[in-house]
Amino acid sequence: MKLALALLLLTATAAQAQDGRAWTLSNDKTLPEVALIYGAPNSDDVVATLRCPRGTGQVTASFPVSARLADRLESDVWVDRIGRPAPWPASVTLASGLASATLRGQATADDLNGGSLLSAEVATRAPVIAAFKQTGAITLSGLGETKSAPPVPLKQVRPFLSACK
Repeated sequence: MKLALALLLLTATAAQAQDGRAWTLSNDKTLPEVALIYGAPNSDDVVATLRCPRGTGQVTASFPVSARLADRLESDVWVDRIGRPAPWPASVTLASGLASATLRGQATADDLNGGSLLSAEVATRAPVIAAFKQTGAITLSGLGETKSAPPVPLKQVRPFLSACK
């Protein structure tokens, strides 16, 4: 079992190194917000973002999906095919270990990737965030897509969550 876990971690690390993506902690104490971002450094290639205004106890998870809810621009506002303006309601599921939370989220037009950008807010006291604090693992799902990434190093998770509380 330990060998299988070690091989899984090595595979995840190799995949992370191969595509150039990594977790980055943005924790400049002069800024009102702290963030964990998984993507290629110094690029628009972002797979997932966790953000929170300092001291609020609320984390916003966001991630791009290929499903495009935006249909057209009307007076500089994106609307869907039935004419509703963005943001549009969407269910977003966060999972870490055995814990998960399905949340009321929202979708907006993702001009950069051509799909939608999903986001949802969760309290730092939620069981899924408690599991994330222990494992660094997080999976985000919505609109039929799931985004996974290698676990966030715990040396980045703990300062992130501490700044959020």
